[in-house]
Amino acid sequence: MQEWIQVSGPLFERVQKEGLFKDGKTFVDALPRSNPQEILKAFEKERDQDGFDLSAFIQTHFTLPDTEEDQIPKASNMKDYISKMWTILLKEMEAPSPYSSLISLPHPHIVPGGRFRECFYWDSYFTALGLLESGHLNWIKNMVENFTFLIENLGFIPNGNRVYFASRSQPPYFALLLTLLYEAGEKDFALSHIPSLEKEYRYWMNHTLSLPEGFQLNHYFDALNIPRPEAYKREMELSKQSENPQFFRHLRAACASGWDFSSRWLEDQKSFSTIWALDILPIDLNCLLYSVEETLARFSKNPSPYAKAAKERKQAIQKLFWKKNFFFDYHAKTKRHTATYSLAATTPLFVKAATDEQADLVAKKLEKDFLLKGGFVTSLTEGIHQWDMPNGWAPLEWITIQGLLNYGYTDLALEGARRWLALNEKIFQEKGTLLEKYNVRDCTAQVARGEYELQQGFGWTNGVALTLMEIIN
Repeated sequence: MQEWIQVSGPLFERVQKEGLFKDGKTFVDALPRSNPQEILKAFEKERDQDGFDLSAFIQTHFTLPDTEEDQIPKASNMKDYISKMWTILLKEMEAPSPYSSLISLPHPHIVPGGRFRECFYWDSYFTALGLLESGHLNWIKNMVENFTFLIENLGFIPNGNRVYFASRSQPPYFALLLTLLYEAGEKDFALSHIPSLEKEYRYWMNHTLSLPEGFQLNHYFDALNIPRPEAYKREMELSKQSENPQFFRHLRAACASGWDFSSRWLEDQKSFSTIWALDILPIDLNCLLYSVEETLARFSKNPSPYAKAAKERKQAIQKLFWKKNFFFDYHAKTKRHTATYSLAATTPLFVKAATDEQADLVAKKLEKDFLLKGGFVTSLTEGIHQWDMPNGWAPLEWITIQGLLNYGYTDLALEGARRWLALNEKIFQEKGTLLEKYNVRDCTAQVARGEYELQQGFGWTNGVALTLMEIIN
C-alpha cells in the first residue's frame, strides 16, 4: 500500500507539531527526494541524537513546493493582468514522482494560485467563466476531462487532486461546467460526459438524510474522522475544546462545503467546539443538486427519475429551507433552521428554484443588509471566520448577481457588480494583483483571514471579474 510520509506518520506529525512551516500545507505538498521508507529509517535513527536539526533534515530529504507569491505579471489594467495570469496559473497535473501527494490528471489545469497548487473542484467553474470570455474553450474542456477522469477512478470529484483531499468532495459544479460548454457550442462534447455526471450524482445520493416530511436531502461529509493533514496542528488544538467523538468529521464536512470556515457550521456561531456541519442540510448544496437533477432530466437517456427528483427537491427548497422571509440551512437532528443569514440564500435564485415571492423578499434583504460599499457581504455574522462579515468572495458575488438577474432584479445586480469590480480595481491599483477575498465593508484587503494568509492570483476572482466586466459594459 502506498504511503505518503509527508501526509501521515511520525515524521509528518513532528514537522506539524513543531510548526516547522508557517503554513501546514507546505509539508504535505513537499516531494521526498528518495524512497520514503529510507527517509523514515534515517529519521528514526537521527531524531533523538544530540543536535538533531529537523529543519535541516527536511531540507536535505524533501523538495519544498515553490512559492508563487512573486509571480505577478506587469499589467496595464485588470483585463491585461487576468490575460497574463492564465498562463501562470495553468499547471501540469502530472505527479513528478510516485511519492508526490499530487494525484495525476491527464491534462493541465488552472489552479487557484498561491498555496493552492492543484486543481480545486468548485473553483474551476468560476474560473471557467473567465476562460470562456478569454476564448480558452479548450482549457475548460480539459477541466471536464480531468474531472471525468477523477469520477471514473474515484467515483466522485475530490476537493482537489491531492491524496489528502481524496476523502471528500466539494460543491458539485460539474453539471454547470457541462452546461457552460453546451451553451458555448460544444454540445456533443458536453453530452458525452453525461454518464460521468450520473455517476457523480449517485455518489451524492448515497449520502443523504431522510426527514419525517418525506424529503431525502443532502449534506456535506467526509469519510475520515482524523485531523486534516494540511491543518493538523491547528485541528489537534481545536479538538481539545470538544467532546464530540465526530469532531474531525464535522470539521471536514465544513471543508467539503468550500466555506471553511463559517458561522453557518457552528451551533455557537463563534465556537469551533460546537461545530455540527455533518448534521446540517445546506441550502446551497441542495440547490446545486437540484441543478444536477434538472441537467440530467434534460440530457440523460432516462430522464424521468431525475425530473421527479428535481420536482421533489424544488418543493423542499421552497418549503423546508424557508423561514422569516429568507432561506436558511436546516439542522436535521434538531429540526430547526440555523441562525446565520448568509449569501447561500441566493443559490435558489441562481438555480431558479425560488418562487417569485421568495425571490422578491430575498432581494429586499440583500439590498437592505448585504450590499455594502464593496459588494455583497458573505454573511451578517461578525466573527473570526473567513466566510463571514466583512469578507466578500468572487463565487458568491457571481451566484448572487446571476440569481438577481434571473428574477429581474437587474438594477440591484448591476449595482453589486459595479461595487465589487470597483473594489477589485482599487486593490489592483494598490497591489498589482487580484486576491481570493476582500473586505467589502471597508473596501480593503484587511480581511477576516481564517487559517491561512490572504492569497493572490487568483483563479475564481479573475474569472468572475472578467465576466462581470462584460455584463456591466
